[in-house]
Amino acid sequence: AQIIEHNMNGIDSACVDAMIDGTRVDCIVGATRIRDFSTATEVLQSKVMTFVNQIAEIVHGVVDEFHGYASKNNGDFFLMIWRKLPEMDAAKTAKLADMSMLAFTRVLGAVHRSPVLAAYRGHPGLQQRLGKNCRVNLSCGLHFGWAIEGAVGSEFKIDASYLSPNVSIAESVERATQIYGVSILVAESVIAICSQAVSAKCRLIDRVKITGCVTPMELYVIDLDYMSLTVEPTPSMQINWTSRQRFRVRQFLEAEKAQKWSAEAHMVSLFNENPEIACMRFRYTLEFIHVFNMGYQNYSQGEWKVAQRLLSRTRTMLGVVDGP
Repeated sequence: AQIIEHNMNGIDSACVDAMIDGTRVDCIVGATRIRDFSTATEVLQSKVMTFVNQIAEIVHGVVDEFHGYASKNNGDFFLMIWRKLPEMDAAKTAKLADMSMLAFTRVLGAVHRSPVLAAYRGHPGLQQRLGKNCRVNLSCGLHFGWAIEGAVGSEFKIDASYLSPNVSIAESVERATQIYGVSILVAESVIAICSQAVSAKCRLIDRVKITGCVTPMELYVIDLDYMSLTVEPTPSMQINWTSRQRFRVRQFLEAEKAQKWSAEAHMVSLFNENPEIACMRFRYTLEFIHVFNMGYQNYSQGEWKVAQRLLSRTRTMLGVVDGP
């Protein structure tokens, strides 16, 4: 809204002037994609709109709670932005990065706990195409860098957008989740600015060259086993929301959102105390983390045989195959 408002300044009518320079900003870019979306589109046909909006309601709601906002919705893809304001010091910037990582972790848990989305697991068409264990799933990537913020379009159609090679890098990080078999990947640029306590929740899995990035970039995974989650029970009674009730709920949510910037709010505490996150991380033991880290260090130093022995061991230590 602020971007479009900027393009309306100085205009007497309700028209928007698209021919205004953008603004360079620093931001955390989050890319989220719905897995197997083309199959879902073919099977669900006209109902795919409801399907996407049900997912978007969760993604947008959680991201907004953690002071991010949706920049672009494009079918199976959502672009999220956490904007770093010029007045933010290192501590607030670290908290912003922590919130972006916690938001995507919470999104993944909410999607797999949702009774509305769980109903698609029993859809005959989806089961036939994706197997009997099909489920709604997301993949996410996070990257920090600069972007040009502004309105893109013409008098016929205009969108608030963020243009930058860093947006493409964030999308590449998200696409890499399928290569490594994980749900959330975090770029080195985000780990560098987040708090040490939250960065300790991530596991370094590779160092790669990504188009648009001058130097090789380390990739970190937030280890989460969404298969361990159970679906929330469906509410026993439906609430008929009145305008007053909606207003009160909105006030409560805004108060909860504002409280996250207070000095007493620590993102690592919210991470540790959330039962869904604890359930998803229970499988990943300290022994597994230590053995994998030793394997990765040998891999990065070119000690191939030792690395292969250690990483082959971690591949099956969890009871399921570890993608990285």
